[in-house]
Order: sequence, then C-alpha cells, then structure tokens
Amino acid sequence: MSLSLYKPNSKNSGCAFNFKIGTSKKQEPTLYVSSIQQYSWDSKTHTGNFSGNKDDSDKNIHVKFNEWEVGSIISAFETRMEYSTFHAFEDNKTTIKFAPWDKPKKVSRQDPKTKKYVEETVIAPAFGINLTRNGNQTFRVPLEPGEVETIKAFLKAFLGKLLDDRYEKEQARLRKARSSEPVGDLPPF
Repeated sequence: MSLSLYKPNSKNSGCAFNFKIGTSKKQEPTLYVSSIQQYSWDSKTHTGNFSGNKDDSDKNIHVKFNEWEVGSIISAFETRMEYSTFHAFEDNKTTIKFAPWDKPKKVSRQDPKTKKYVEETVIAPAFGINLTRNGNQTFRVPLEPGEVETIKAFLKAFLGKLLDDRYEKEQARLRKARSSEPVGDLPPF
C-alpha cells in the first residue's frame, strides 16, 4: 500500500514523496518514505518530470520510520506542533522535519448585508515536510490541509497494520506454547 504526492513547479525545484507500507527484515509492516527531486519542467503543458532523476542517488532519498516516529508525526499533525528527528545510516546523516505553517488563501464569500461576493484572505493550516541529507541535499514538499488529513489517515492505517500483525504473532506464539506444555495429572477440585 502506498500514497504518492507530486509537487512540481515552474522553478524546477519541486519534489515527489511516496509513503509506502512495506515489510521489514523482521517480517512486519514497516513505513518507508522516499522522495525524488524534480528533473524538468515543461512550460507548454505545465507539467514536471521526476523520472529523469531516478538513477541519481543525490536526487533521491529513502527513510524508514519506526512506530514511535510515526506516532510523533501524527501528533504533530493533530496539534500543529513541529516534529523533528535525526537519522544516521552508513555515511548519511539526515534531518527530518514536519512543520506547520499558515498558508494565506484567497476565498470568495457572500457578504450577508450586501449580498455581494467579496474576496478575502484566510489562513489555511498547512504543513511542510523537509528531509535534509548531509546538510546540502534537501527534499521538501508543502502539504495542503486535505493532504495532511490523508497522510495522517495513511499513517494511522500503518500503525493499525503493525499492531494487528504483532498481536497475531503473539497469539500464535502463545497457542504454540500452550500446545507443547505437558498435560500431566490434573489438580483436584
């Protein structure tokens, strides 16, 4: 199961993010997040291309999150508080940040007195994801409120899958332990 976000832009500085539930070496659900930097922009079609960077390791990043980090990200989304952490793997050192920001958004509404439509600016509760590897390779994406809710639901689904998997494995272990116990004499009533 995966969830992808593509955010190209005309400055050719966009990123795509993919959230994927995979399987770890322990054979349990694991959350992987990958990102790729934008490769090009087509001004005629207003579309960005990412696949040109798929083989460039400096333009891709892959991060694995544990259940506690996933819980912290969900909490950050719900409380609109920043969550940051640090991962080190081989020679790579990655800072990870999920940060709220207030996005100005123009909306039209009908004025109750004049019955005319007026345009005003409101603040939308947006978020941003920022992954920085080795201090100089940055992968970032802004999240609209609806995208935050969708990612939050995906993260909760991941936690549900992980906890269900662990529960089932524990139940199987207990059934096996019980079936291998010697019966012996029954105690008197």
